[in-house]
Formats: sequence, structure tokens, C-alpha cells
Amino acid sequence: MKNILYVQIMGRQYPVESNPGDELYVNRLAQFVEERMVEIKGGSKTADTITLAVMAAMNIADELFRVQDGKGNLNQSLETKADELLVLLDKTLAAADAS
Repeated sequence: MKNILYVQIMGRQYPVESNPGDELYVNRLAQFVEERMVEIKGGSKTADTITLAVMAAMNIADELFRVQDGKGNLNQSLETKADELLVLLDKTLAAADAS
């Protein structure tokens, strides 16, 4: 059964549905969002909460995409290295069989 948890972001309360035991996690998410909104507000002239929320969402999405892209590049690099090692292993085994 889901719980309704109230989190506070930028002075406003929001109901959030969460699984039992996820209260700390949900509060950490809310704190992270608020920190981003405060950070953006400090460097911007806008005080509109909706605009701050959208800008924070865009920044968070950008970070997520960059992490996912980096992970994809890492996986590709690992696959390339594994292929190179397999070729080297095949050559070494072939040379050992020949002698």
C-alpha cells in the first residue's frame, strides 16, 4: 500500500505517493530539487516558482543525459578493449598450438 508523504519545496507543501520505507529517499529527492531551485534562483532574476522548477528539471535532465551518455561511451570502450583482448588471446593460443 502506498503512503502519502508531504514534502516541502520552496516553502510549499506537496503530497507525494511513496512506498512504505521510502520516506527518507523521497525527502532527499525533495531536498535535492529545492537545492537546485535555490541555486538557479540565486543566479537568476526570476522568482516564479514554476519557472524555477522547469529550469531545475532541465538541469537535472541534462545531468542525467550526460551520465547516461558517459556510461554508453564507457560500455563501448570496454567492449572495444574486450575485443582487442580476445584477438590477442586468439593469436597467443594459436602461436602456442603451432609450437
